[in-house]
Amino acid sequence: MALNGNPTEANAALNGVMLANLNNGGSADDISKGVDWFSQLNAAGNFNKVQATAATVKAGTTPVVFDWDYLSITDGAGVPTWKVFVPSATVGGYYAQAVNKDAPHPAAARLWEEFLYSQDADGGQNLWLQGGAHPVELVAMTSNGSADTAAAAKLPKVSGTPVFLSQQQATDAATYVGANWTKAIS
Repeated sequence: MALNGNPTEANAALNGVMLANLNNGGSADDISKGVDWFSQLNAAGNFNKVQATAATVKAGTTPVVFDWDYLSITDGAGVPTWKVFVPSATVGGYYAQAVNKDAPHPAAARLWEEFLYSQDADGGQNLWLQGGAHPVELVAMTSNGSADTAAAAKLPKVSGTPVFLSQQQATDAATYVGANWTKAIS
């Protein structure tokens, strides 16, 4: 079992700890059960401190990884035994984007944002989908028929409703992990 980085430094790894937390009775407000779970995993000799990457997956060094599903799809490409699984209690995340009103070309930036969220067949949402991500507009695109159905069929199934952390929950989780991870995984 491995993470994509150190959860005291990498958000993907921190969300991996939150994923374990949610699936072990924890909540978005208290990540301690996730840290405890990794501590037990480590004590049993089943936690690999190597940062999971496509190379470690392909080499078999990290046969089980907690990471974003779209990264796992790419990392495991070409590995016949690689499976991507999304548990029912899962963590979601959005990329925060903004257009600075004082940008040299704010209209160009707004056009880029419009492209990224476009549901058109050749728009940004279908590009996210083709990259293995669950685009934010997927429900609407499925309903209106604009989703790339072949790409959507390749996504791992999500049975539960993802938990999206508030800024305060994310900060509190990072603070707790920062104060407790090294003790738990030493």
